[in-house]
Amino acid sequence: MKKEVNLYVFPASPDTDKIKKYLTSRGIAFKVYDVHADQKAHKRMVEASSGACGAAPVIEIGDRIVCGEDKEQIEDTITKELE
Repeated sequence: MKKEVNLYVFPASPDTDKIKKYLTSRGIAFKVYDVHADQKAHKRMVEASSGACGAAPVIEIGDRIVCGEDKEQIEDTITKELE
């Protein structure tokens, strides 16, 4: 079963574009949720991270969460969850 990749973002954040470009360059399909404009998306982000990620961007891959733009953690999560 293919795992979903969800990206919870504040559109104005410079990290948002960096993460989108990185995931796209890896050929990873993802859904983007604007936590500023969408209260339900914000609630999902907080619940998914058990409150550990106070601010976007947050990447959800399967059952794993990456807070922020930690490329090493993102890469580790991609390797474990998608490859």
